[in-house]
Amino acid sequence: MKIFVGTWQKVISEVDLQDLFIKYGHITSVYIFKDTEQGNNIYYGLVEMPVKKQALAAIKGVNGTKINGMELQVHPARSGEKNRRHSGRCGGRRKHDPTEE
Repeated sequence: MKIFVGTWQKVISEVDLQDLFIKYGHITSVYIFKDTEQGNNIYYGLVEMPVKKQALAAIKGVNGTKINGMELQVHPARSGEKNRRHSGRCGGRRKHDPTEE
């Protein structure tokens, strides 16, 4: 299961994110992305955990955690959807993947 961790304005390393999530179970991958659109330096991360039950526990446990003075917002990553900024759509209801049991 892919987990979205975002958005923050200071540098957080992949090791920092891994340290937050590893206590909940096995981690397949950790990625940090930098969005420089419109002159902003905004960072966000993706953490992938193969066991869904562990991933859901990690989301609940890590959401709201402060690191480097910033409170992390953590939720399941949306998949199969284009970046909303470039999709050509205006407003409307967001489409989320249902949480599988």
